[in-house]
Amino acid sequence: MTERGLGALTMFENRLRKLKKEREKWAKRENIECYRIYSEDIPQVPCILDQYPSGLVLYDKSSLRFQAETDHEARLAQMETIVKNVFQIQENQLFLKRRKKQKGSDQYEKLSIEGNFHWVNESNLEFRVNLSDYLDTGLFLDHRTTRSWIKTNSKNKSFLNLFSYTGAFSVYAASGGATKTTSIDLSKTYCDWAYQNLERNGFKNSNHQIINADILQWIEAEAKKTNRERYDLIFLDPPTFSNSKKMYEEWDVQTKHRNLLLLLLTKFLSENGEIWFSTNFRKFKMEVEDEEWKERGYRCINRTLESIPKDFRDQKIHQLFCIVPTEVNKI
Repeated sequence: MTERGLGALTMFENRLRKLKKEREKWAKRENIECYRIYSEDIPQVPCILDQYPSGLVLYDKSSLRFQAETDHEARLAQMETIVKNVFQIQENQLFLKRRKKQKGSDQYEKLSIEGNFHWVNESNLEFRVNLSDYLDTGLFLDHRTTRSWIKTNSKNKSFLNLFSYTGAFSVYAASGGATKTTSIDLSKTYCDWAYQNLERNGFKNSNHQIINADILQWIEAEAKKTNRERYDLIFLDPPTFSNSKKMYEEWDVQTKHRNLLLLLLTKFLSENGEIWFSTNFRKFKMEVEDEEWKERGYRCINRTLESIPKDFRDQKIHQLFCIVPTEVNKI
């Protein structure tokens, strides 16, 4: 390994020791169990490190080209050793996730079958996470703030959660007093996971429905019904891209979001209802103009910056848009 590479790893270790102290103090004060520690702070050490009660997750963010280089495995092994030493954890408490080229339904594929499930606490609610078996753990930490906003805004409302993943937003909505939640996702695995999250938090009844379906197909079918249900609050956080064989048409968030949002607005939203739309596509541009929202009696508020938690230095981790009636002054 080059001297420059060794120097970067020394910087990485020093940075981790500093962040460990700062983050632990902050997390204890805020009563947060799961949080981000390191996020490519040093360009020569491209990785992300997240803390959970049962262990740490290390995401290798090296480019696919760099991963193929001869000394990459040695560098990665040293990074793992540094993390274990700084945080004083055992081998089985560090979980490595590697970047790979995804296509189709890869986001639903298992990486391993260790069955490393644990319950974690967030805002006095419990969520099932798995640190080893999937690319994602079951709880998107960058949406911690957004989830709390959903809880605050859900009282006495019907809530539709599209691309619902493991149902965390539905749990928050239910805990905030939503009269009904409907969660829809393409993956049966994640629908089952959402069911467990709702049940664990005491929301196992007919008011909290989980539907395993192709979202676009479900919306198209429902839109044709004259007696379709309308919702007071709709949240969607779709994937950037998917060409899964389970879907009847390819999904691309940049090219498809416009039609989807306008269809939800006209066919599924109740009077004075709100749509909250999030995406982690870094180059995303909203293609519904302000005037178009205004013509329909709505406005689109970009709440991205204020929705990113304190432990995330990446200001482009996601974008969040709240589509609200024009007369609403604040959310």
